[in-house]
Formats: sequence, structure tokens, C-alpha cells
Amino acid sequence: MNRLAAAVAAATLAAATPVAAQDIAGPVAAAVDQFGQSLAESMTGGPGLFVTAQGEAPMPAAASTPMTVTIKGTGKTAVEAVADRNAQLERVRSVANRFDVAMDVGATNYAIAETPSWMTSDAAMAPAEAAWNDPTATVDVDLIEPVTDQTSAPADTRTVTASVVVKLDRPNESRLPEFVDALADAGVTDLDDSLNGLNLGAMTPFLSLLGLDPTRDPGEAVWNEATADGVRKARAQADAIAQASGRQLGPVRYVSVLMRSHDGDNALVSVAVRFGFEE
Repeated sequence: MNRLAAAVAAATLAAATPVAAQDIAGPVAAAVDQFGQSLAESMTGGPGLFVTAQGEAPMPAAASTPMTVTIKGTGKTAVEAVADRNAQLERVRSVANRFDVAMDVGATNYAIAETPSWMTSDAAMAPAEAAWNDPTATVDVDLIEPVTDQTSAPADTRTVTASVVVKLDRPNESRLPEFVDALADAGVTDLDDSLNGLNLGAMTPFLSLLGLDPTRDPGEAVWNEATADGVRKARAQADAIAQASGRQLGPVRYVSVLMRSHDGDNALVSVAVRFGFEE
């Protein structure tokens, strides 16, 4: 009879407990729990109550996403390329200091490119344009002297690039347009404002579950606070059901975290909790 009464109480709870939109795993957990009710009772020492609830805790303030600038210095040698990069870097640093924003300079990457001499020849070596519809038109042809031991062929042109990625904190939104203009005046041509990404709307809270939103992970302390809030809410639900059935609610026998998510302002943790009864 005790098992039957516990099963009825669990079924009543499953029907009476509202399931929040984020508690999509709650009904599944409740069904599994009812299916294994007899086994669970034998393992935990008697009948109890199974409830699901959702706890919450405030999310920490989100850090603003930095703006990214790529600076490329070029030259015939690496030394020249670095000097060009440093000159550009100082101009950007001057803008950052003027707007009182933090600046993080990454590692320098190098690239070497060779440009064939035939691609850098003077325009005078290009074929003369002829008026093909004019029968009296003539075309001047300059003969190219053959290369001899005394005459060397033009050398290919080498270009070395030294590039570095710079991250800049965003200034106050009211000063942002002026800040961008100042960067442009400093010679910046490669600016990435990563805030202009996709707006996933209602799907945003679930990005952290897929590992796609690490910047909004509040940390274990906040998750634990939300979990504890969920257990408190679960106890309030279970206590009301126990009193209605004339029983006294006992200690927590089992807690399972069903889901972690957030709505932007709060960390949300859905829990499944089993309580025993006082004898």
C-alpha cells in the first residue's frame, strides 16, 4: 500500500506541478521516476515525493566585446615591415589614449611574397594602342634588346608583411562614432566590430549549453546559487503536497540537475529532487 500511495502521490505531483518553459527535461525525468518508483523506494528506504523546479541567480555583468583592428606593416625587409607596423601601432595607441580605452596587442605574424618582374614593368612597355579602324594609323614598336652577359634581367620584387591584431575596448556609445573616425584618420582600414553578429533572439540562452557562448558562462558559484534556489523551491512544493496528504516532509534523498541555461539576466537551473517522509 505504501508503494501504491507513493505512486499516486507522484502521479498527482506530475499533474499538479507547473513546468517552466526551460524545464523541457522535467516531464521526461518525472516519467522515468514513476517507472522506477518501486526500485527507488527500496533503495532509499521508503516512499517519498519527487518534484522538479527551476532556480535562478543573477548573471554577472557582461563584459563588452572588444573591437578588433588588424595592422599590417610592409617593406622590402622584415626590419622595414616592423618599422612600418610600429608607426601605425603608435598612431592607434594615441587614439586609444585619447579616448581612455584599453588596448591589447597580439603576436606579430610575418609573410613574404614575391612579385615577378613582368608584373611590375613600367607602363611604357605595354603595347601601344592602335586605332584599328584607321587604315593610316601606325604602331610604334620598340625592339627589346636581347639579354647578354653585360645586361642582367630585372629582379623579382620581394615584399615582407608584419601584421598584428589589436583589441580595443569600446568607449561610451555616445563617443563611439568619434572613436571610429579617429581610427580611420590614424590610417586604420581593417576594423572588425564583432558586436555586429547574428542575433539569435530566444535561442541565445541555449548557446551556453552547446558550448557556443563561453563569454556568458557565469561560473560555478552562480550555477550553484541557482541550484540551491531550485532545491528550496522544490522543497516548498513538496512540503505543500506532503501537508495536503497528512504527512511530514523529510530530508532530501536525491537531487539531479536537469538543465543549465540563462535568460540574459539570470542563470537558470532546473532540478529534480526526491524528498523522504518523516516517520
